Amino acid sequence: MPEFEILESYVLFGERRFRVRERGSGIVFNVAASNDEEALNKAREMFKRIKADRVLKP
Repeated sequence: MPEFEILESYVLFGERRFRVRERGSGIVFNVAASNDEEALNKAREMFKRIKADRVLKP
């Protein structure tokens, strides 16, 4: 199962944004979220949506 970590959080034009990295591949997702958990969930969903879990080897 992929592991994710928050690299940074910042506010841009009044919107809280997070940079979240998938540890195995190093892919970084930039997501808007209201808290850490929501940011991690959005990154997980994006990871699944691009089917990275099927393409990348463990």
